[in-house]
Amino acid sequence: MNNTVIIRGLFEFVQQLILIAMAKDLPLKLVVATDSDEFSRYQGLVTASLTCRQFTLAAEVKPDYSQADCLIIGNLVPLATDRDAEGDLRATLPLFRTFVNAAMGAGFNGKLILTGSNDAVLSVLAARFSGVDHQKVLGLGTLAQSRLLEQGLRRQLNVGANDVHAFVVGTAQAHLISWSRSYIGPAPVMTYLANQDTSFGMEEMTAAAEQIDAPAIVTNPTLSVLALVQVLNAFYNQAPFIGTVTNVQESATHQLVGLSSPVLISANGIKRLANLVLSDEEQKEYAEIAAQVRDELDRVEAGEFEQDDDQK
Repeated sequence: MNNTVIIRGLFEFVQQLILIAMAKDLPLKLVVATDSDEFSRYQGLVTASLTCRQFTLAAEVKPDYSQADCLIIGNLVPLATDRDAEGDLRATLPLFRTFVNAAMGAGFNGKLILTGSNDAVLSVLAARFSGVDHQKVLGLGTLAQSRLLEQGLRRQLNVGANDVHAFVVGTAQAHLISWSRSYIGPAPVMTYLANQDTSFGMEEMTAAAEQIDAPAIVTNPTLSVLALVQVLNAFYNQAPFIGTVTNVQESATHQLVGLSSPVLISANGIKRLANLVLSDEEQKEYAEIAAQVRDELDRVEAGEFEQDDDQK
């Protein structure tokens, strides 16, 4: 089995992934695609990785993409301090295109993981640029939010680690909690509202939603790294799971969009086991999010971001 993974992203994010991968001794070879001026920053980490039994680390200016099973692309530019997602996408697009095209031109034909803040748009572009099967392209999407929600509900109701299944869908920036499809044990979360024997009510639901909606969640690199490690465990450590990652799907208008929804993540990539069924109100909101993503994709395809760059 080919366990070679190449990653490109900002140092803080890549460093956190390396530290966790070493601590967990993940069974993979991680190759950092780095610029020559950052090469030396990874040498201490490469040395430390020699203490691992399974995990190996390398930093290379020109990695061999044809030998990799997986390519991870993080944020390629520092995120705007004012959380300007459109500005982040404008700055990212030329670097993203150049990097993906270079990797494909060098023979890469594996799985793509997008961990950056605009993965809803970039997942569709990556699928088109690369030509790989859509089931091999995924973004971290709302996986971190779903994990936060599940653990918050678990602590609130004092139940077991595997007793809560809750889903946040949409995109990292524009998302919704699918309360109608979230379960605690055998019962939907909504049924607990009428149970006076539990301490769970509308106030707790609102508090959970506010935590998930916090803007800092999207830009928290540690949350993204933890979600990424879960995906890598599914790929290389025989730990498949169903999670809300960004996947390329058709919108109501039969156009491609990148949206987070529950899919199976395993060594083969991602697989949709069933269509996402939401309540009528949730489905309406989900469709509105899809329309927002599609609108942004239309603007990218029309060259609007490049035109803005030329005008500056």
